[in-house]
Amino acid sequence: MNFVQYEFPIFFACVFALYWVVRQRALQNGLLVVASAVFYGWIHPWFLLLLYGSAILDFSLARAIEQWPSRKRIFVACSLVGNLSLLAYFKYLGFFTENVAAALATMGFTAHLSTLQVLLPVGISFYTFQTMGYTIDVYRGELKARRNLVDYLLYVSFFCQLVAGPIERAGRLLPQIERARTFSWKATQSGLNLALWGAFKKVVVADTIAPFVDKVYILEQPAGPLLWAATAGFMIQIYADFSGYTDMARGTARMLGFDLMENFRAPFLARTTVEFWQRWHMSLSFWLRDYLLGPLVGDSPQGASRVRFAAATVATFVIIGFWHGASWNFILFGLYHGFWVVAYGLIVRAIPPSLARLRYGSELAVAFHLVVVGLFGSMLFREQHLHRILQYVTTPPLSANLDEWVATLAVLSVTAAASTPLLIGYWFDTRIRPQVQGTPWHLPLRTTAWAVYLACMTLFYRVSAQDFVYFQF
Repeated sequence: MNFVQYEFPIFFACVFALYWVVRQRALQNGLLVVASAVFYGWIHPWFLLLLYGSAILDFSLARAIEQWPSRKRIFVACSLVGNLSLLAYFKYLGFFTENVAAALATMGFTAHLSTLQVLLPVGISFYTFQTMGYTIDVYRGELKARRNLVDYLLYVSFFCQLVAGPIERAGRLLPQIERARTFSWKATQSGLNLALWGAFKKVVVADTIAPFVDKVYILEQPAGPLLWAATAGFMIQIYADFSGYTDMARGTARMLGFDLMENFRAPFLARTTVEFWQRWHMSLSFWLRDYLLGPLVGDSPQGASRVRFAAATVATFVIIGFWHGASWNFILFGLYHGFWVVAYGLIVRAIPPSLARLRYGSELAVAFHLVVVGLFGSMLFREQHLHRILQYVTTPPLSANLDEWVATLAVLSVTAAASTPLLIGYWFDTRIRPQVQGTPWHLPLRTTAWAVYLACMTLFYRVSAQDFVYFQF
């Protein structure tokens, strides 16, 4: 089940009503565990075996870490091996099999390796990171191992954020699960507003742009202007798609009394690649910063050398890329962003103070990053075939016939039209909402927005609407 299916509003309305009728925290948590099992196992019930297997593994190992602290390194290693083995088998085994066979073939050996067609469980990259984070926090002494299995299972399987994040930290979500929650009409309104806005971004913005992007990327030899117009459309599509899911996750959770972390913060306004990853998929980038980059850099009082820091940064971003999918284009995506993180670190140090204070310098930095890093990186993210990436790079960016220019203009027009609500929403949140919040105008504006969202979603909804892009990761 996903958030934009017809069944979901009915499912959530039933859960919401029962949840607030029950009132007792233990019963509420039990209800949410059952509801999460229904939500996640709606199409493939056997996915629940992997989910609960990963959860119980880390629940048991965290208890063992506290009970036998002298062996805690062995237990945390078991957690890492167990969870990463799940990822390796279900997500990466086919990739490695294909590449080993190709490497052997280039050396003249006949390889009889069959590629496994393994169905990727939805959300496995998210919940394995969440359970590993819990065990690592217990290992570090930052968190106490939990004794209540139902509360812990809710932390791992909470349907609002199970399949595409945000990747919650145990120290942030578990205390919310363990305390009593009371109904709040204000939180319900706020959550409904956020959830409807997220659904609008998915159905009206992302799913409107997606067919135009797909039609360009399946062309055998798309003209340069058409390709980069479609890539610009893809940037907006994937942002509206993923941030829309996050808004729905946070909104529905808020209606149930939970506060999930923010995952996006105007990423296209980033001036550097470092800043971009502080604004885009923040739960993933901060998770890898704390659990991977930090250990790679080390905790020497003198600090890491520039070479070690650069190597650790690039390695972390390669893993970010590979986390997104078992394909070479994602590794290139990670390398490209890792290069720019290191490059920006060197460039910022070398900029004279007089240039840093240039008028419009910030706007130019945003535009440069959006085009050079964002646009090219989005092409690497979208196109999975290396020979086509090479073709796109060598295609003249401004060479096209009249029909191709007309098609380019059409794609840009659709992208601009679909982006307009996003710009209006940003302007409203930053300029208008702070002035009207708490005034008599706030509720009429909010309910009017709800009516507009619902009308537009009814108009733009397609039965063949695509799954959320990040479901495949």
